[in-house]
Amino acid sequence: MLAAGADYSDVQRVLTQIHDMSQWPHAWLGLAHQYECQAREAVHDQNFTTAGEAFARQALYCHFGQFAYFGNTTLKRQLQALQNQAYQNAAPYLSPLANHVNIISEQAVMHGVLRIPQTDSAPPCVILIPGADSTKEEFQTLESVFHRRGLATLSVDGPGQGLTHIDTKLRPDFEVPISHVIDFLYTRSDINTQKIGLWGRSFGAYAALRGAINKRLAAVISIGGFFDLEAVWSRMPPSTQESIAYAMGTTINDAQAALPQYTLKNHLKHISCPVLIVHSGGDEVCPVSESERMLQDLNCPKTYRLFKDGNHVCDNLTHVVRPLMADWMMNHLSK
Repeated sequence: MLAAGADYSDVQRVLTQIHDMSQWPHAWLGLAHQYECQAREAVHDQNFTTAGEAFARQALYCHFGQFAYFGNTTLKRQLQALQNQAYQNAAPYLSPLANHVNIISEQAVMHGVLRIPQTDSAPPCVILIPGADSTKEEFQTLESVFHRRGLATLSVDGPGQGLTHIDTKLRPDFEVPISHVIDFLYTRSDINTQKIGLWGRSFGAYAALRGAINKRLAAVISIGGFFDLEAVWSRMPPSTQESIAYAMGTTINDAQAALPQYTLKNHLKHISCPVLIVHSGGDEVCPVSESERMLQDLNCPKTYRLFKDGNHVCDNLTHVVRPLMADWMMNHLSK
């Protein structure tokens, strides 16, 4: 939460308000409403920077309210819709501007946010793929790390993620929706389409490596991903299992039949662009051995960084890991 931009005092306020998980979404929703009021007052007073920041925090707190919460799926959907609307309200006041875009795939419309920093020419762009129950609104602080290096970002809710879950569920062949995302970028004259990168975390890391077979990609980063979902399923926390099952549109028990399809086996050998694999020694979701299997199968230029003290996706080491990833991406997209 702190890595994604939550205020420490707000997190503490929520933790002191709730006594069980049924209260979790409502506590975050209450805080989100406070920031909405602040944002609307700021718009009225023409304090537009404050308005953008407050609307963006409203969106983030709505995201936290629904994240890994499955006690009331109707409420979860309502929070996702609210977070999307709040971020759209923030969009014109953010720097860079946050352009909400719809990306057409063969099954559904994927929802994304395109942010392009001011540069002398069309900049490279990094596609950002969230985890199974994460959403594009979670990437506000991550996006800024790339923007400061002159890179545009396109954060996307893929199949089974965020609002896209309404129309289409999680799928193993993420190379298909990622190809549609790249197709969309190719329609933009304000993006350097010869310099497109791809970044993914957790399930999104698996998705990024599936998508990395696309020859139009110049560089790919995977952080905290798995090689074979079936192999790590039994050791995953129940909340992670439930998140993936929900994204699939099924139950934990029924999800197990689909697990063998979620694998990188026989896919990584087709990747030709440079790949950075980042993993952590304390990953409680995907063990280090999964990243080692990735390295064994990759035949492309590859870089591996293991952070022994990191938790899942190194969220406790963002001050070290995010600059490393952004610099690596910038260096490869500037060649």
